[in-house]
Amino acid sequence: MANIIKSPKKEKDPKAESQKIIDNHEKAALHHEKAAKLHHEAAKFQKEGNSTMACGCNCKAKNESDLAKKIQKKNKKNNLRLHRTLARI
Repeated sequence: MANIIKSPKKEKDPKAESQKIIDNHEKAALHHEKAAKLHHEAAKFQKEGNSTMACGCNCKAKNESDLAKKIQKKNKKNNLRLHRTLARI
């Protein structure tokens, strides 16, 4: 069997990693805010008896929440990477 040559891992800059985490928090917050706004609109439409529009707003809100969760998952991975990098220093 052939020997596999692994390239050395690149060291990540802790400041750059920290900035990625901050940026992702801000992006996730924006998506949560959009989702909240859409949920309020859905409630308003439902009160008016327009369940079709309420359903549409609810679906859009769920999509925004899903985007926020995806970003938060990235943040978790970046946060672990940052802590490992800082532990080596």
